[in-house]
Amino acid sequence: MPIVQNNNQNQQPDPTYNQATDEAIKQLFNKISPNEPGYAYIASFDDGTTYKGAVGLDSIEEKLPITTKTIFNIASASKQFTAFAILLLEQEGKLNLDDSILKYVSSLGTYAKPVTLRHLIHHTGGLVDYMELAEGANIKYTDKLTVEQSLDHLNNHQIAEFPVGTKYDYSNTGYFLLSLVVEKASGKSLREFSKERIFKPLNMNDTSIVDRYPTNFPVARGYSKNMLGAYEIFESPWEHTGDGAVHTHVEDFVKWGQNFTTGTVGGKDLVKRMSEIGPKTSPSGETIINNKDYAFGLSIGKDFNRHYLEHSGGWAGYASHFMRFPEERLTIAVLSNYDEAKSEKYAKKIAEVILGNSAKNKDI
Repeated sequence: MPIVQNNNQNQQPDPTYNQATDEAIKQLFNKISPNEPGYAYIASFDDGTTYKGAVGLDSIEEKLPITTKTIFNIASASKQFTAFAILLLEQEGKLNLDDSILKYVSSLGTYAKPVTLRHLIHHTGGLVDYMELAEGANIKYTDKLTVEQSLDHLNNHQIAEFPVGTKYDYSNTGYFLLSLVVEKASGKSLREFSKERIFKPLNMNDTSIVDRYPTNFPVARGYSKNMLGAYEIFESPWEHTGDGAVHTHVEDFVKWGQNFTTGTVGGKDLVKRMSEIGPKTSPSGETIINNKDYAFGLSIGKDFNRHYLEHSGGWAGYASHFMRFPEERLTIAVLSNYDEAKSEKYAKKIAEVILGNSAKNKDI
């Protein structure tokens, strides 16, 4: 397999299309059944050199195959778009990252006053997970849950999980609330704002945020396995945005990846800020507990002897993983319609084939 032998970290992959590389990537998916839920994948350099493919079924019931234009719910990989929307509004002077969340969502109660937008972006806000509150109210993923219900749950809680800014604790609540900040600051829902300001300018014509189900466009059915090992449809009608709910296909995802170099939307300075990680110390100067290198809706990857951005997603019957290698100008996306899918594993295996050296994490 003629891939680049990367013996030092400064050596770059050859972006010229290589048939053997394409075959090696296809082989990664050779154990996936064509009659079950599956994957769409893409690895694309900004110069146009692209490796892509799909395996498995979009719909088991209709025997519809997945393609690279099949739309998936990308779950938490959506968070980067929410953070980007916040930065766009900050750029326009419509908000400040050090604003209290109460300026935009006053119903949370005074205990949340010290929590800023910056805390929410970097998962150090200390607010309870709205999903846990829903579970406590016996609301299942497959039941309907509205934004208003979750705001009521949060308002009735009134207890911080930890003092603000002292601990990293991955929070869907934070990004759900940031979607409401976008709405308050822009006068448009996150769905409308993202379509107008991000997706349309980047020609991501098949990408949208869903805040009502069912959708009015085709989406891969999401699946899980039941106790007997048979596939069942597993989809959630929850109406929250910000922490998830972006629906896209791998080819549109590449257009988003390219913006990290071009700055077509937002400009290059704003795009650079997407990779700025949160503070390392608390307001009192203590090291933040369990801190992670989490930037603006993206984590900083540490494999392959390279700096890159990534985020995974998993929600109901969907799993996703996005990677952007800025120096190589390479975007990798792997999307699936099965809740136990290994999208991150496959994305990193694709990166290994293309970059020519292995991930440090051998558990993938």
